[in-house]
Amino acid sequence: MSAFPPFPDGTLFDAGWLSALSDEVPRAEALDRARPVVADAIAHTGAAGAAALARIDALVAGAVLDAIPALLAAETDELPEAAATAERSIHDLMSRVAYKRRELMPLFPELIERVAAVHAAAVQACGNARWRLMAARARTQPGRPSSPIQGSGTRYVKSDRFDARAVESLPAIDRTRADRILKRLGEAPVPDELELRPLDDGDDLWTIKAGGTSRFILRVERDRRGPFYMVEDVGPQAAGQITV
Repeated sequence: MSAFPPFPDGTLFDAGWLSALSDEVPRAEALDRARPVVADAIAHTGAAGAAALARIDALVAGAVLDAIPALLAAETDELPEAAATAERSIHDLMSRVAYKRRELMPLFPELIERVAAVHAAAVQACGNARWRLMAARARTQPGRPSSPIQGSGTRYVKSDRFDARAVESLPAIDRTRADRILKRLGEAPVPDELELRPLDDGDDLWTIKAGGTSRFILRVERDRRGPFYMVEDVGPQAAGQITV
């Protein structure tokens, strides 16, 4: 799911408008010709952003749990690369503009800012959607204990779905670090630095740090001894990302 395709030169701009600006074209006329071209590019970028946000919202509304890996790929790889490609395209054009009609250069900063803002908003939306879908998956597709319950104080156990979900979300080195951190959940009391807190307004899902920007999703279960945490999922939570 690539929310934005890269923007090659021919997508944002029709290069013909620049080649038609000979030295004989007065400055005012050149500006009049260039303004709508740049304005159209800004509008095109904004429309692409709005369409992408609508698609992302639809994934959450439809509880499309299978979209979690695609959202992570878009958030971490595809969108940043698309943003960089679009910016390179604009700067390449600006180089030609500067060589031919330098007076047009002040028209482009707004477009550069819009491209960056639209892609950043899509990255944020992908992260929020992914986290919401991870929570929905923990609720609607819960696992069973994969081993005896652990912890000398707080009790916890990984679900039998956890490992596959961790592989989906984190590289091996981050999974190893997360496993080391998870062992601290068994202490009594739970260390403050793990930031144990409810995931949302309910009391069935909780979350703790998993190293770096990642967090675990814990589901509260009960047995004859009382409540314990079922560790259902883990994945990155972007800075500023909302909880569900």
